[in-house]
Amino acid sequence: MSNINISTVLKRLEAVTSRLEDLYEHSDKSVPQPSNTSTPTAAPAPAAPAPVQVQVFEDLPSVVAYDEQILKGKVQPFVKLTEKFSIASLVEQSKLVERLYTNLGGIIRVAAICKKPDQAAFAEVLHDLQGDIEAISAIKDSNRKERNWFNHLNLVAEGSPAVGWITMESKPGQYITDIKEATQFYGNRIITEFKEKDKTHVEWVMGFTSIFDEMKKYAIEYHTTGLVWNAKGMSISEYKASTPAAAGGAPPPPPPPPPPGPPPPSSAPAAGSGAAAVFAELNRGADVTKNLRKVDKSEMTHKNPALRASSAVPSTVGSSATSKKPLKPAKPQALMGKKPAKFALEGNKWAIEYQENVGVLTVDNAEFSHVVNLFGCKNSTIIIKGKINAVTIVNCIKTSVLVESVISSVSVTNSPSFTLQITGSAPTIQLDSTDSGQIFLSKDCLNAEITTAKCSSINVSLPVEGEEDGIFEEKPMPEMLLTKIQHGKLVTTVVEHVG
Repeated sequence: MSNINISTVLKRLEAVTSRLEDLYEHSDKSVPQPSNTSTPTAAPAPAAPAPVQVQVFEDLPSVVAYDEQILKGKVQPFVKLTEKFSIASLVEQSKLVERLYTNLGGIIRVAAICKKPDQAAFAEVLHDLQGDIEAISAIKDSNRKERNWFNHLNLVAEGSPAVGWITMESKPGQYITDIKEATQFYGNRIITEFKEKDKTHVEWVMGFTSIFDEMKKYAIEYHTTGLVWNAKGMSISEYKASTPAAAGGAPPPPPPPPPPGPPPPSSAPAAGSGAAAVFAELNRGADVTKNLRKVDKSEMTHKNPALRASSAVPSTVGSSATSKKPLKPAKPQALMGKKPAKFALEGNKWAIEYQENVGVLTVDNAEFSHVVNLFGCKNSTIIIKGKINAVTIVNCIKTSVLVESVISSVSVTNSPSFTLQITGSAPTIQLDSTDSGQIFLSKDCLNAEITTAKCSSINVSLPVEGEEDGIFEEKPMPEMLLTKIQHGKLVTTVVEHVG
């Protein structure tokens, strides 16, 4: 019996052992194992982006020469001289000149490193120069009342486009010379006015024009056929990426902010601000107009005469308390003050301006190289003695001009009711945008060529052959033209009236 009990105990022990082994295996399977499909956990913060690698470029000789010869050698001394004696508006203008030439130096530095860009990219590079030139001109236009300084402001404004030589495909030096000559008109005025009063003004003019001389020498030495680009250089976009401060001298951007935490649970997104809010509103589609209020008829000016009569529109909620003042309208030309008359020889140019109701003005001892410029004259007679280079008549009304001989041409522009008499010879007479004029030619001037554009009622009086001097026959200039298409070309002839 004891044997039976022992076997029974052994069987029970084996059963318990088997049961324990089953429980052990089951417990191993129930323990969660690591896998790719585990429950989501908080994502680790992204690694900070690598810092931008700023590449440092060595300045080439052309860049160093520009900084030393032009920026430091001419422009900065000019600005310092301006600060010593001039008004605030001219000082501000000179500061813009310094910024203009600083930006020009930046473009020269870019050209030394980069290859030549396309037109669109180059226009973007020139954007700062264009803005500086417009700002310099705006200061001149807004200070027209500064009569004692207006020639100074004009001189700087006329000279600012000289930096445009970098856009020339060839002969940039000639372009700089042309700009310098254009500024001489105002420079001579300043020198004539102040040479006996204050030599500082004369020194100031010389300092400004010396910028052109130095820049011309620099352009001829380093950029003879136009701005020189680096044929083996990088593109402008690559240059800007490698040097964040290249375009405009801006400091490097700050490091990125730390990664944001998980968004708070919310049923509706919080309202944004700025551009993000605008685009968020636009993305709502038709719902964007859901909050608009319907305007009552009593608030419509086109349906409410009383509201129109009061000329008052209720201000909207949240509108700014202060509003910009309306721009003051420009005074009509007829109400502007009368400009001072002028009759002077400036270099080789006779300046005859704003002469009104003057009987006779005579230009004596004229020379071959002299040019007579008439501007803004009215009801006056000008007599020019001697043989001169050219005569120009612009914006004159009922003005008579008697000239002996002209080497080049006589030009009449926008000068109605003019009278021109040539007692000697002139090869060319040019008429533009002028109505009602009389031209008297001598026997020596019958070979002259007369060109007209947008003109009417022009009569030419020719001497009658065989008659004494002073007997003329009037001939009208044709105004009606006939154009036909012949063999794919336009052929124009004068319409002849028969009958």
